[in-house]
Amino acid sequence: MIEVDASTRTLSVDIGGSGVKVMILDTSGNPLSERFRVNTPQPPIPGSILNAISQLALSVGEFDRISVGFPGVVRNGVTETAVNLHPDWIGFDLAGELSKQLQKPVRVINDADMQGLGTIAGKGVELVITLGTGFGSALFIDGRLVPNLEMGHHRFRKGESYEQQLGRFTLEKIGEQKWNQRLGKAISSLQYLFNYDFLYIGGGEAKLVNIQLPANVKIVSNLNGLLGGIALWRM
Repeated sequence: MIEVDASTRTLSVDIGGSGVKVMILDTSGNPLSERFRVNTPQPPIPGSILNAISQLALSVGEFDRISVGFPGVVRNGVTETAVNLHPDWIGFDLAGELSKQLQKPVRVINDADMQGLGTIAGKGVELVITLGTGFGSALFIDGRLVPNLEMGHHRFRKGESYEQQLGRFTLEKIGEQKWNQRLGKAISSLQYLFNYDFLYIGGGEAKLVNIQLPANVKIVSNLNGLLGGIALWRM
């Protein structure tokens, strides 16, 4: 944990398969700016996305450090997987390259993990899933993150993974009603698998959920994927 003064401003970045979002946070994690967004560049190669972040940073004002949520496994600032972006991200030093480009210290974490950090209560077993281009996941035990879960690529049903059954491509193919039915089955499966105390559902497609949810399942704002950025500097 790094001690900072109350005036420290954090640029929080959420990289997704369809959009790149940024926001400035104060040291308590409260927004100091609006959320700014651009469509994810195509092809979504590292250089193009770093340039998009740099352009967005010009819109939000001054900041002292940067937190990034990335859709894949991240270890020590290096991105190890990027199923919904581009193979060029495999083994890419995102923290180092973005720090070099913007001349600020950078910390990077999986995007679902960052959403979870902006969401959880910090008690018991808490599971976070994100529904968007892909299917993200994060698991916390008494507020402690279990890193690199990547549950979305595990087999769910009919020989396919959670992401194959519930990602945006499938949603557009089968429609909202059938997609919601599958989501209900996934929630039941995850309850048996993790015995979680609470499940939070976020991501861009969470707004389409229209099934009756159990009492310990809650839809949360996609904005939490940015608000969780402050927690990276408390770990």
